[in-house]
Amino acid sequence: MDKPVREHMLSEVAEDLRQNPCINEDEDDLGLGDKSKAKRIRRNSLGNLIVFAVCYFLCYTGFWALSNLQSTMNAAGGLGDYSQAVIYIFSMISSLFLPKVLIDKFGCKNILVWGTLVCAFSIASNMFLRWDLMMTAAVLFGLANGPFVAAQTYYIDEMATRFQSTIRGNLEFIMALFFGLFSVFSESTQVSGNLLSYYILNPPPENVTDTTECGAEFIPTANDTNQNLNPPSDYERHLLVGIYLGMALLSAVIMVVFLDPLKNDLKEGKGCKIMLERVASAFKHLLKPHQLLLLPLSVYIGLEGPFYGNEVTQV
Repeated sequence: MDKPVREHMLSEVAEDLRQNPCINEDEDDLGLGDKSKAKRIRRNSLGNLIVFAVCYFLCYTGFWALSNLQSTMNAAGGLGDYSQAVIYIFSMISSLFLPKVLIDKFGCKNILVWGTLVCAFSIASNMFLRWDLMMTAAVLFGLANGPFVAAQTYYIDEMATRFQSTIRGNLEFIMALFFGLFSVFSESTQVSGNLLSYYILNPPPENVTDTTECGAEFIPTANDTNQNLNPPSDYERHLLVGIYLGMALLSAVIMVVFLDPLKNDLKEGKGCKIMLERVASAFKHLLKPHQLLLLPLSVYIGLEGPFYGNEVTQV
């Protein structure tokens, strides 16, 4: 990328976020004069990234695995599907209004810890098929999800910026490296979660064949040929959810003990004014051609997730 183009793009980002392209405001502390200090900064940056990635893996292994099971494990009355819809409706609302206000007020680490605890509560709600419990958990998780994702991105971005400032390397490369490493852990949650679900919920083999209701002729209510569509027993449910809940709580403990706070993410704001500016900025951003071109892809991904998570897995 040409230097003038890169500088123009960074200035646009800075204008939109109302902050310096380098999130760290105390750049004097990140000089290269003291080599031991530079090494410590690099070590701390990588260490914090790995700690957060491991915590995310432990917590969201359960969340994503249970999300994949909602249409069968909590199929009674459509409870599982409705709870997922509530989660994403409130996630959209919280993403518009809450991230900047809460991060400025409480800091990234606190948002990440509380978001993890709310996720643990959401996981625990799957212990019992109760509408009031699961809907409450879905609303709380949706409201926490917007600030959590924003704080997660902010934190990784800051760690990458601090690491890059000690080596004078290419910021885009370091940023991609840090987010790529985090993605290894985040994408692994699907593998580990589904493996645990398989070994705990795997029913005894029973060969029942019905060729008249396969493929396009599949009838969701006729599940005699697929024992996986039967809800798990209470013992299996409690065992599975208990394991995922233990992992999520362990994640919160590790985060509290080992994850360093940023110390430069707390800012004094004007509450409602910031929220209104955030919403106005979001709608203004929708008018940009690049964002408009991304909308069809966003809609497709939104439709693809429920289709594969509910319909395809059921067939």
